[in-house]
Amino acid sequence: MADTAAPPRSVDSRKLSRSHSTGLFLVGFILRFGFVLSRKTYVQWPGKAYPFAMEVSSIAAHLIHGQGYSSPFLHDTGPTAWISPGYPIFVAAVFKVFGIYSNASALIILGLQCVMAAATGVLIYALGKRTLGEKIGLMAAWIWALSPIFFRWPTSWIWDFAASGLLLAALLLISVRAAESGSIKSWLLLGAFWGAGALTNPALLSILPFTLGYAALGNKSSGRKWVKNLACSIAMIIAIVSPWTIRNAIVFGHPIFLRSNFWFEFHLGNYHYSNGMGYLGLHPGANPRELRRYAELGEQGYVQWARSEAMSFVQKHPREFADLTLHRTLWFWNGTSILYQADEWWRPWKFWPLSVTSWLGLIFLLTRRPRAWPLYAACMLIYPLPYYFVYPIAKYRHAIEPEMLLLSVYFAAVLWSEFGGRRDKHASSKRGI
Repeated sequence: MADTAAPPRSVDSRKLSRSHSTGLFLVGFILRFGFVLSRKTYVQWPGKAYPFAMEVSSIAAHLIHGQGYSSPFLHDTGPTAWISPGYPIFVAAVFKVFGIYSNASALIILGLQCVMAAATGVLIYALGKRTLGEKIGLMAAWIWALSPIFFRWPTSWIWDFAASGLLLAALLLISVRAAESGSIKSWLLLGAFWGAGALTNPALLSILPFTLGYAALGNKSSGRKWVKNLACSIAMIIAIVSPWTIRNAIVFGHPIFLRSNFWFEFHLGNYHYSNGMGYLGLHPGANPRELRRYAELGEQGYVQWARSEAMSFVQKHPREFADLTLHRTLWFWNGTSILYQADEWWRPWKFWPLSVTSWLGLIFLLTRRPRAWPLYAACMLIYPLPYYFVYPIAKYRHAIEPEMLLLSVYFAAVLWSEFGGRRDKHASSKRGI
């Protein structure tokens, strides 16, 4: 592996780094939480879905009522594996103390999500400094802290968006450290964070092979015992997720790895003349007819029905499915799906520029190959793949937006070094220097 370990930092450098991190966290939190207070996003106004949304808060409420992990669509419909347990349990803990569906609970949860988002800014700085350069990391982190475009999800919707962005940035940073140090502590920490990530947002797992592979190759190239380290990390992941998978097998009578709703999501985006975003007509949370079907068939029966319907569509209309998939690929990046979400705060023209600059940054990354370039590439190339086949919504991009922002600033930095350097050289030659 071409990457080399970062040079040791001086005491002054560490102090400066801590100062930057403290400033980034405080500014990022104050702006976001101030937004929550000023816009009163913790209040669920009549007819509005936010901030509690549905599945996560519904499961949390049923947990507090002593009905177990069940009922993702408000009504009592029995045990569920629709959503992985990390975030519903977190929300239930807040409900237990501050009240179910109360404004106080919403304010606390949104405040904690602002903490997560602010901490993500610190990780952007740390990850950028470790991989693309300190100036790039610092610039990207300040953009994250200050730009309202990144406030949307942590400040308004009780879901795992902020946690997912934080976890993925942490996982990439820990992977780099494990690759460079080879310490068992780093590897166990990597496994622990992957276990937490799997139980929070299983979609992150598409990046898991690349983080473990990157760390293993880094250890191997340095002559360290990578097999043992890798085995310990995988064992940690298995130990964390096993209780949930065992619960699912006992409750439903067959294995369900982390969550059960993939084929429903696939059905939600694939049907005849679909626009790829069929929430209102086909979702149990929005259509009483679908909720009755879900209750009558049971969750697993309903998922199997959705799978049968979707696969029948794919087999009968393969060209239409291919066309939808191509459109969804574009929609994921250009923000068209923003129009599908109610009460959005911006339009696609404010959404797609980050996609363009991050893809341009990825091109430079692949040609120059700085430290940890495969991890950034996996975020851009691998993570979105499942969403191309289901249905795209703006919220799904948020988990990789920290990395997209770093790539965008990297793109700007490369342009500046290329063209700015040439301009300075030309100016110097004209002055006879």
